[in-house]
Amino acid sequence: MKNSRNHLFSTRGLVSVVTAVTLFAGATFLLHPQSQSASLTSASVTLSNSRLSFKSRLDAGNTVGSSIVDIKTTGTATHTSESTAQIRINDAVTIGTGSYTVLDTNPAATFRTTSALLSGDNTEDTMAYSSQETDLVARFETATAIANGSFRLLVPAAATDANDGVPDPGFFDYNTAPAVQCPGDTTGYTFAAGAAAASDVTINGQLYHAFTCDYTGAGGVGTDFTTGTLFTISDLVNPAPRDGHVDGEANSHTLLIQHLDSGDVVQDSTAVAVGVIEAVKITATVDPTIAFTIDGVAASTSKCGVNTDVTTSALEVPFGTLSLSNFVNAAQELTVSTNGIDGYVVTAVANDQLGLNGGTCTGDEIGNIECIRDSRGDNASMTHTTIDEWNTTAVKGFGYSLAVGGATFGTPVTPFEYDTATGACTGTYCAKHFADAENTQAAQQIMSATSVADAHQIDVCYRIIPAVTNAAGEYQNSVTYTATATF
Repeated sequence: MKNSRNHLFSTRGLVSVVTAVTLFAGATFLLHPQSQSASLTSASVTLSNSRLSFKSRLDAGNTVGSSIVDIKTTGTATHTSESTAQIRINDAVTIGTGSYTVLDTNPAATFRTTSALLSGDNTEDTMAYSSQETDLVARFETATAIANGSFRLLVPAAATDANDGVPDPGFFDYNTAPAVQCPGDTTGYTFAAGAAAASDVTINGQLYHAFTCDYTGAGGVGTDFTTGTLFTISDLVNPAPRDGHVDGEANSHTLLIQHLDSGDVVQDSTAVAVGVIEAVKITATVDPTIAFTIDGVAASTSKCGVNTDVTTSALEVPFGTLSLSNFVNAAQELTVSTNGIDGYVVTAVANDQLGLNGGTCTGDEIGNIECIRDSRGDNASMTHTTIDEWNTTAVKGFGYSLAVGGATFGTPVTPFEYDTATGACTGTYCAKHFADAENTQAAQQIMSATSVADAHQIDVCYRIIPAVTNAAGEYQNSVTYTATATF
């Protein structure tokens, strides 16, 4: 890299500082500072990340094995973070010799990590820091045609430890090995590889990291280096707060964009200010919710491969007058939505078999003329836990089948569907009968999901046909559906 005599010309430009705000709900907005002068024009330096780095020290009382970390609220000249304002969830933080990840920050002098403190990383005054790396992108237009010259970006550096990757209060750390991307070649400018040097230039007692792009060619007046491949410095470490920093107020830092001649004399120079500030911590609480609805289905609606014979409501399945020789089919729609991160389960249980006037059907009664028994299926294998095909009207009783209706987000899971072809089911009308609470049978799962769900819907299809020996009268029972979400 060329040696400069470090001439810095005064400018009449306006310098504006615009800070950056990072929204942790998912969007990052960066508003970039810009300076203009009578020297290099349209000059600006953009930070890819304008967050302040964090540099503090531990308070007394931190414990090995704990993931709760307390810092001191009184800073020093070298450890200037007096709160957790400069760190946010998922930030990498170094404590002593250990590497940790921030889980949360609350209150201002305390943060939690995803792993416990190791021995030696809990001692009072142990340094804790989190480096915010950034890329600097310089944009400018030339004011002077200079043959075989160079462009240089000077970034303010600390007087000591300026290139170890640890944040420096008020200064950019060189971070051991930043990369330099020179502008794209254009008329009058053919660039060599960029060069970088830590703490290489001193102006008025201030050290600067120097990043230089030499070129060959005649140069030009008004050459635009604001688009295309840009003068870019990668992976510097943003400053920690200045001593006495007020949280929420940007620290302004002055960088220099310079145009040097072939003798390394500065001909044009523009000062540009950039602002670094804390990210804004956005918090919101979403209450755990589950919505569960039962909707009726009109008669003559295709459900579970058959047309319904009666209209149901959310509260009733009115089969009406039953036929001794034909099935009567009905259906309801069940819909679940939840933000339970581990999903939900819906179960069903009947209070009893269908009894005359709601009377008790003790146990698993067979042959009681006052009970419409639960169906046994075409293969006599149907239970409240086992599916069986049920197409034969000679097989009497009551049972149900299922069909997935759809979902807006995610997919509901059912233990079986009407067209399941497995075991005793041939895939025409596969069914079970409901668990019977009177017979101490446990409620059975009929739909579920393992993650959040939006409008998961299934059809519950009811089928009934009485025995010739069932006494005349009105039969009744009740089925209870329970939806449970896991958060």
